[in-house]
Amino acid sequence: MPSPARSPILNAAALSLAAAFLFVAETVFVKLLGDAVPVTTIMLVRSTGQLLWVVPALARRGPRVLHTARLLLHLARGLFSLISWALYYWSFQHLDLATATVLSFTSVMFVTALAGPVLGEVVRWRRWSATIIGFAGVAVIARPVGASVDPAVLAALVSALFGAGIVLTTKRLSNTERTDTIMVYIGLVTFSGSLPVALPWLTAPEPWQAGWLLLMALAGPAGMQLWISSFRLADATVLAPLSYIRLVFATAAGILLFDERPDGWTAAGAALIVASALYITQREAALARARAGRE
Repeated sequence: MPSPARSPILNAAALSLAAAFLFVAETVFVKLLGDAVPVTTIMLVRSTGQLLWVVPALARRGPRVLHTARLLLHLARGLFSLISWALYYWSFQHLDLATATVLSFTSVMFVTALAGPVLGEVVRWRRWSATIIGFAGVAVIARPVGASVDPAVLAALVSALFGAGIVLTTKRLSNTERTDTIMVYIGLVTFSGSLPVALPWLTAPEPWQAGWLLLMALAGPAGMQLWISSFRLADATVLAPLSYIRLVFATAAGILLFDERPDGWTAAGAALIVASALYITQREAALARARAGRE
């Protein structure tokens, strides 16, 4: 007898876990490059990978894929990606994998803080309380008492802030724009922005560097594709908690590949940040369902 097909939720969970693995692999490849390759070169390669990823959409739809009435918003979204990626990769070059990964989760809190002034949403006390708890976790990780804050921690937080800008602009664009149009403009803007910055320091990479760069350029867009596909099969409330498995993957990779051992401060701060981000995600999903029920 043929085996029964897996449920859509199981398929979605498998896709989201694979995406989480690829996102961590992307940062592992960046960390393996160390300081041997400038972050400007990493950005150029990553944006080139993003651009090549959307070639099929360009071939399939031709110039129509570029048609939009919201060009400025596309440009803003691409600029947010450019800045966020650059700081994201730089933070991973200078922090251990677990710390840099958990700090990237603070983008959820920045979205809450910006949802009111940018989207006109009403953010009530529950989400504000969770946001404050999350930023308390950041303070625990940063250890501000008696010491200056690590610049790499600040870079990770600013990256998360611009990551929130990515989320907010994508929400606006997704109301009217096709996914492939959004993806094409991300590739065009990030490539156009990273090329002139990277050129002055661009040199031919060593073979081992070229290998890590190629894998990094493939892992990022592939992970994004799998993550987007997973949301077509299951509700966000089911899948959102799975994204935090990245922290498990990152911690394991840090221990096995780089001999990193997160300390108690990092563990405590991570618990606060992840708990906060999970609550905010679940709360926003519940509010979205309630709004849909009233329509």
